[in-house]
Amino acid sequence: MDVDGVLTDGRILLVPDGRGGAHEVKMFDVQDGVAVTFVHRVGLRTGIITGRASESVAARAKELSMEIVEQGTWNKLETYEKVRAAVKLDDTQIAFIGDDLQDLPILRRAGFAVGVANARPEVKEVCHLVTERSGGRGAVREALEFILRAQGKWEKILERYRA
Repeated sequence: MDVDGVLTDGRILLVPDGRGGAHEVKMFDVQDGVAVTFVHRVGLRTGIITGRASESVAARAKELSMEIVEQGTWNKLETYEKVRAAVKLDDTQIAFIGDDLQDLPILRRAGFAVGVANARPEVKEVCHLVTERSGGRGAVREALEFILRAQGKWEKILERYRA
């Protein structure tokens, strides 16, 4: 999945560091993170391919035990191909969530393309699913829950909470 506009709402907060620079701060939706842990529980893998490099993203990906973390890549399709080959999956086995034009090449290749509610119209046109929720506001949760339900794995998740 992409990060800015998907795992976040796309806004970036720059906090002055007192030395003429700034620290980048991003906000992530807790329910999105919970959904990432759900898919891990049933054996699915997760990762990010993002154009910007950010310590906040690296920390969040580590916190969520995301297997693939590719930051600072502007040729997302090339990175996708490299990752796909490394994890030995074909396109039909991969879902990708995006929001902007630079995500289009991957969305066209992935077996299941998801656009967030606030994605560019061109992105929505190529997607199998467009979420009702916006990026950074539960769109990832919605998409991952959709996948879990479609694969018949949602009940396994619910079992843990039915006590």
